Amino acid sequence: MPPLKTILRMNAASCIAFGVLFLVEPNLVAMFLGTPPAPSWLIAVLGAVLVLNGLHLLHTSKRDLPPRALILYFSAGDFAWALATLALIGGGLWITHLEGRVVALLVAAFVATMGGMQMSARRALRTC
Repeated sequence: MPPLKTILRMNAASCIAFGVLFLVEPNLVAMFLGTPPAPSWLIAVLGAVLVLNGLHLLHTSKRDLPPRALILYFSAGDFAWALATLALIGGGLWITHLEGRVVALLVAAFVATMGGMQMSARRALRTC
């Protein structure tokens, strides 16, 4: 498994990349995912939150031993993203196009994996 710093940076890169996409093209993202589309303002707000989360992940990755609570916070956010994706797909809300579902599920799997890897890598550093 990669070191915690690497996992945090991978997660940060993903958050920032998707966050910028959501901020720059909220209508395109919403229409790709489904019909009726999610409100574009909501996609843009999620984009801003993702960028801020990504920057926080980057900042945290520079610490020698990030606090366990901080890693749990990031992992909880990752798991919440994955569960929200499943709920939206299962409920037929906003993520309704086949291509949107496939991409959303792939992203959710990646995000949940990052959450699990962060927790495992932090556990391996049990020096505090």
